[in-house]
This record gives sequence, C-alpha cells and structure tokens, in this order.
Amino acid sequence: MITFAVEDWFDVRDHMAHLWPSHWAEVAMNRDTIRLEIDFDSYNQHAATGALHIVVARKSGEVIGYHVSLVRPHLHYKSSLSAFTDVYYIAPPHRTGRTPMRLFEFVERSLKARGVEKLFTGTKLSLDAGPLLQHLGWVPTEMLYTKYIGGLNGSSTNRKPT
Repeated sequence: MITFAVEDWFDVRDHMAHLWPSHWAEVAMNRDTIRLEIDFDSYNQHAATGALHIVVARKSGEVIGYHVSLVRPHLHYKSSLSAFTDVYYIAPPHRTGRTPMRLFEFVERSLKARGVEKLFTGTKLSLDAGPLLQHLGWVPTEMLYTKYIGGLNGSSTNRKPT
C-alpha cells in the first residue's frame, strides 16, 4: 500500500535522494550541458523558514515519490498565500492505478490546510501530466518556454532539448 504524508526536508531529503538521478534523467532538458547539482543551501533555507512543503509517497517505508513546493504570498497578491510547485515525481514502477492522482489530491488537501489559496504547477511536454491535472480541476493558463543560451563563450545555440 502506498501512503502519503507531509514530511520535513531535513528528515526526508536523504531518503528522497535515490530518486533524483532517475527523475533528472527522465525529464531534464540540456542534460548534455547542464548537470544535476541540487542547491542544498537554498532548500535548507526555504525549509528553515517553513516555505518548503514536501509530500512524500512511500511503499513499505521506502520513498517512491514526492511533490515539493514553495509556499509564500504571491508577488502580485501579497495577502494571498500560494504554492509554487518545484518538482514532483513518482518512480515509474509505481505510476499505476490511482497513485499519481492520489499524490496530487493529498498535496491539495495538505496545502489547503496550510491556508494556501492558489496552486501553480507545470508539466513537461515530454511527460505530460496535463490530462491528470485537468481531471483534478486544474486549468491550463500559460505555456512556459525555455532556451539554452550557454554554449562556448556565451554564444547562443539552437540545440534540440534532450
């Protein structure tokens, strides 16, 4: 049975770490030029201020998924608390049945209990969670574009995302 719980970053980060490389390999763009390098100082700072909201999915005690968001007032609506999704992931063998839906439903309930009024998340076009989000009542509102401009000597490139 898969269970969901809000957990503390400092208690759970080491238990989540085994999933990060596979998550990165599955969805990250520009893997050939930008390596995975978790900014632990920033995560620690957000956790210390209470802004980091982590929901963990476990099976037999092992972390098999997570949803991480930052909770703060919106810069345009300072009296309204918002949650901005950082990352979400469920290990592929556990993406069966209602598990993804149950993760998001738990996230919504736990954020609402914190007083959050509005949720913001995205989905990768290469691993589209849009149908699930729309089934749960989320509304598509924007399309996010990215462009790698690193290259040699800061030159722009038009590489295909990887």
